[in-house]
This record gives sequence, C-alpha cells and structure tokens, in this order.
Amino acid sequence: MGGSAALYGHDTTRESAIRTVQRVFSSPVNLLDTSNNYGEGRSELRIGEAIALSGGVPAGFVLATKVDAEPGTGRFDRDRVLRSFDESLSRLGVDSVDLLQLHDPEMYVSATQALGPGGAVAGLIELRDSGRVRAIGIAGGRTAEMSRYVASECFDVLLTHNRFTLVDRTADRLIEEATARGMGLLNAAPFGGGVLARTPQSGDRYAYGSGTVEQVVAATAMHGLCARAGIPLAAAALQFSLRDARMHSTLVGASSPERIDANLALLEVEIPDETWEALEELLPPRESWIND
Repeated sequence: MGGSAALYGHDTTRESAIRTVQRVFSSPVNLLDTSNNYGEGRSELRIGEAIALSGGVPAGFVLATKVDAEPGTGRFDRDRVLRSFDESLSRLGVDSVDLLQLHDPEMYVSATQALGPGGAVAGLIELRDSGRVRAIGIAGGRTAEMSRYVASECFDVLLTHNRFTLVDRTADRLIEEATARGMGLLNAAPFGGGVLARTPQSGDRYAYGSGTVEQVVAATAMHGLCARAGIPLAAAALQFSLRDARMHSTLVGASSPERIDANLALLEVEIPDETWEALEELLPPRESWIND
C-alpha cells in the first residue's frame, strides 16, 4: 500500500504530530511525503523528532520531501534548491532522502527557466548525481506546465494533485505521458480538499476553490449513491486512486493517529462493480474539471 501523512500544522499540536508520524511508521503505510514549506518548516521538524524517537526511518520506508521557492523573494533556481534541501535535512535529522521533488514551480518560474542553465532542475539533478537523493520528482498542479517537465525526461517521479479524482480527470493525459516514460506516479489529494471525504456541505469548494460548482454537485450526488449502498464516499474516493494500476502511491494528509487508522479502514470497504459504474456515470463533464 502507498500513502503519506503530510502535516500542515493546522490545529495539530507538536505531540499529536509526532504520534501521527510514529503511527505511520508502525502501519502498513510505506511512504511519507512532506515539504520544506509545510507549516513554515514545522512539518519537517515534527517528522524529524518522530524519526529520532523511532531510532531512524524504518527499513524499506520511503521518505520524501520537496524543495520550495525562497520565502519572501520567490527565488527558485539551482542555488535555492540546494539551500532548501539542506534546510530540510537539518529539520528531518537525516543525511539523505529517498525522493526529492520540485514543488509547485509554476507558481514562481516558467518551465523554460527551471529547466535552463542554473535553473532549479539543475540543482535537483546535481543532488541525485551526488547520491544525496535516490530519485527526483516534479510535484505540481497545472497539468499543461507539468507536461513540459515530464517531457524533459529529467525526472523519476510525477506527483499530481486534485486532478485525478472521482469528479476530475484533468491529469489523465499527463499520467499517460508519465507512464509511457516509466516514471513513478504519486496521486495526491484524492478527497479534493475534503469535498469527497464527507457529506458535501453548502459553500464547499472543490480543491480549495480551484474547482467548479458542478464538481461539488457531482460529489453530492455521489454521496447519496454511496449512502444508499452503505458505503462511505471517502472509501470510494480513496479506492478510486488506489485501484488505478498506473498509480504507485496515493497521498492523503493526516493530522492525528486516528486519521491514519480511519483511512486504512476505508481500504477494507468492499465496493461492488455496479457502484463503480454508477459513480462513473455521475462524473461531471470535462468542461467542469479544473482543466489547467
């Protein structure tokens, strides 16, 4: 099973965060994904404390983090990548990581800049060549931009988020491109910012506002369908990603040990083929997806 606990620091005490990571380490989950800027660095600090208390990262476990643009300036070049990585290692208390990803570069630089001489990608390749990271990845949202990074053939892994779920297939072509190149695939945010994790509520916005009203309407209809079948909508949302053979891991945020156990329980829910077929019929039309 693949998965992650990405801690953002929202209403999560230091003690709860550490216990959450320790629960991840003792569970069937085998990948933990974080980033330099999550919680302004607190995510990595808390994970680092859990690693120390656990006597190190468990054998066979994949530790992944991301390099981020320089706070305040938005600088995101080769030198910033190296500094961001060193900051992460210091917080995590480790000498290397299994996977290091370029995080949301489309928010700061063009793909041409990032892939050019002295760009952020050069820093990632340098770290991989030095052996300080085993693999490098591109992690972002806008699929048209992500496609340029995938086509560069510089990366080992693609992480996409909110764009391959029960109510959005924006990333499907991008996933096919990455698969054809033999890349590892991580699908993040299968709950679409929470809309697919519970009963949709008035005022909900898919993917933290990046999505459409039609997607929330579809999620509401899917919730009704699942409720009539005695199936939690969250189980269908999570299993939708996990049942796709192209995916190597599905990333789900968690802020407590109980959430780890609850997500694991969703994997045990049996969902009949006819329910999957009915859910597919409720997929909103392409023009209602994020489509970027």
